[in-house]
Amino acid sequence: MSRNRCDWSKLCPDVCGSILERLSAKDFHRARTVCSNWYSVSRTCKLYPWRIQFNECSTSLFDPVEDKKIHETEHPGIEFSKSYVMASCSNWLLVVDFLVDLYLLNVFTSERISVPSMESMFLGQARFQGEDDWEQFIKRTNIASFRKSTACLWINERTRDYVIAWSYKEHYLFTYKIGDDSWCNLEGTQCKSMAYKNNKLYVYTSDHYIKTLDLSKNSPNEIVEGNPYRSHRFHFVSKPKEYIWKKRIAITSSGEVLIVVSLKGLAEKRYFYVFKMNVGSGNWERVDSLGGEMLIFGHGHTIRAPIKEINGEGIKGDSICFDDDDLMPGSDYLSAYRKINCGVFDLATSTITWSKTLDAPFLKSSWFVPGYDQS
Repeated sequence: MSRNRCDWSKLCPDVCGSILERLSAKDFHRARTVCSNWYSVSRTCKLYPWRIQFNECSTSLFDPVEDKKIHETEHPGIEFSKSYVMASCSNWLLVVDFLVDLYLLNVFTSERISVPSMESMFLGQARFQGEDDWEQFIKRTNIASFRKSTACLWINERTRDYVIAWSYKEHYLFTYKIGDDSWCNLEGTQCKSMAYKNNKLYVYTSDHYIKTLDLSKNSPNEIVEGNPYRSHRFHFVSKPKEYIWKKRIAITSSGEVLIVVSLKGLAEKRYFYVFKMNVGSGNWERVDSLGGEMLIFGHGHTIRAPIKEINGEGIKGDSICFDDDDLMPGSDYLSAYRKINCGVFDLATSTITWSKTLDAPFLKSSWFVPGYDQS
């Protein structure tokens, strides 16, 4: 009597999704790489922001659904006090260390993926010609300077294809995707913020326009036809005693471009505004909703949000997760919340919910969304 073999890769999507959502966090992220079908289904599962705490040589991952459970991962050979996390995507971080070397780091497994050296980028630029050697440049460069930079990362968890875009002090914009021979320098594009989705890099330029670059071919090409944002400058007039701290671009799930502004107003109040362009008039208009989605400030994309708030963390639709340096510093904030480092802003009420205080010492705490690759 023969038995019919079951092809688990061809499970009904609803059944597969139900199974995946019942797995523990680590098992879920292992299972989603089993086959292309499971990976596709996993992207429809309920994903939401976690907090990641950076210790000297390890990370602590806090799942707000399982707020009493902490996922500790040791990262041998990595010193986060001498490194800077520039971007994140899915389970990966884009890290630059004190030698100005780039690599991708998996927060669950500690696996590293080497990225071509920055040396080839800098030594080829006119500003750096005439340097005695690369070591002399390193001596004049430190991690603090990279905090003035912006970057974005996309990676396919199963195939390990990835794309990196990185802007140094707004003056130089570089891209690299797996398979390229070297970094590509996008001369003439000054970048304040960027986001990546579906082989397109959206760049918020220093003169407040939005360029769209096609990264699907051998070299990036600007998309002119069909880009409604190219000729409409973002202009925001602040009120008296209202100060802009940061501006960041974000792409919604439907492909609309948002500009998110971090401000400080009267009585030291800090808050965020979201703007969307009216395609008919070409005007940027303030909106009070993300269409039920939520975003992490600076991560470049919105995500599906839980229906209800998670364990008092404020994680729900029409909210913005942020880190401490996303808000303009002030005496009240620094004294009351310096050890918290993460918060959630509710667009409907303009209120902030602060994450629970972490008792253990740490270098920094931030938000990321395990398993979400924004493609």
